[in-house]
Amino acid sequence: MEVNQITFNGSIPRAYEEYLGRFLFEPFALDLVQRIGNDKVEHALELACGTGRVTRHLHAHAVVLAATDINADMLTIARKKILADNILWDVIDMVDTGYRDDFFDLVICQFGLMLVPDKEKALEEIMRVLKKDGRVLFNVWGDSKDNDVWAIGMKVIGSFIGENPILQNTGPFSMKDKNETLQLLQRAGFRDIRVDSVKKTGMIESATVAAKGFIEGLPIAKVLMQRDPSLIYKIEEALTTELTEQLGDKPVSSPLRAWVFEALK
Repeated sequence: MEVNQITFNGSIPRAYEEYLGRFLFEPFALDLVQRIGNDKVEHALELACGTGRVTRHLHAHAVVLAATDINADMLTIARKKILADNILWDVIDMVDTGYRDDFFDLVICQFGLMLVPDKEKALEEIMRVLKKDGRVLFNVWGDSKDNDVWAIGMKVIGSFIGENPILQNTGPFSMKDKNETLQLLQRAGFRDIRVDSVKKTGMIESATVAAKGFIEGLPIAKVLMQRDPSLIYKIEEALTTELTEQLGDKPVSSPLRAWVFEALK
């Protein structure tokens, strides 16, 4: 694993699933899986499956599903929530999966590729393990300005620490430029490439819960713990106030936008 790989471990996966799963990720998980269609694929590979937001819908579309993530603690949460006998769980790095050539009919990934330091190598690896005419299907976040809760969260964090580690090169918005991603897919050798802009609305019961998830359910929590643990609660309080003012409270509603890419080998 590369030193600048973003990791989700310790207490983060639980908070990620409990607070952010239904708010930020479930709407896009449903969109991604419905694109597969009604026919089952024989072998499917899910990369960066996290706590299983896509997995819980995806396994019904495959005879055998390999659900994988680089973070073992994320898989621990997923395995407890999803009981299906056609899922094989595996801790892998998507740039070097260890799977054999030309094996999978479908490779799918939700909000994972943008966190990989070497995105080109990851796409080359996906190309390698796909069968001829196999399909890759993945989504990444669009611009932060089109995802209000992210934009607000980053602004509040920056006001406390003077910089924003969420905006690092391997962060959530590192693939916001659809043309750059299209070029990556083309260089990796994919064909029949399609990209869609998908807009959703994320809803969560309160600004307090949203703020807790945004700070404690993302790797920013580790940065804050190292600097000053008291920052976590100070930032959560400030973020709760800002979310309430801009997005309302009980519930909080935020516009969200992602890019969805599909391509064939």
